[in-house]
Amino acid sequence: MEEAELVRKMISGDKDAFAGLMEIYQKQALRAAYLISGNYADSEDIVQETFTSCYINRKQIRDPEAFKGWFYKTLSRTAWRVCRKARREQPAEEVYPEEKEAPGGLLSRVILKEEEQALYREILRLPVKQRTVIILYYYNEMTIKEIAAACGCLEGTVKSRLFHGKARLKEALTKQDQKGGATWTILS
Repeated sequence: MEEAELVRKMISGDKDAFAGLMEIYQKQALRAAYLISGNYADSEDIVQETFTSCYINRKQIRDPEAFKGWFYKTLSRTAWRVCRKARREQPAEEVYPEEKEAPGGLLSRVILKEEEQALYREILRLPVKQRTVIILYYYNEMTIKEIAAACGCLEGTVKSRLFHGKARLKEALTKQDQKGGATWTILS
């Protein structure tokens, strides 16, 4: 069944359609919430609260085709609220649920994993709105237009946050590169 049809059925109160939407979005939502909050327990709470809010406020959905943006807007706002409330440094855990195979054997995989962890630590240091845009764009592969809808801002604001977020990441990783001699293949 098509996603828009699931949304229409959910709006009318079909719990099976809602369960189908949860299945579609749960993994991506959990990853986005974790990347924004930096805490696995908080990310689970964020996702649960987002889905609950989604079902309770389902009648507010005007365009079933735009559900993805509406859903991520709810998720982003919930995550920002949790981050404001927490305001603490989070431990960096594994971000990717499944292992990625790196070409070139064990050494390449170790280097790539180390780079990913360093990149993630720097993403956590970004202001929450820049962090959210970076995560939605690169990790959830959303378009500028979708992110603008999800964050409730103009496309130019999204582009600005992406630009400044990437610049801050590049600066921080370049400083680390000069200290530790890392190659940063993931920035290429």
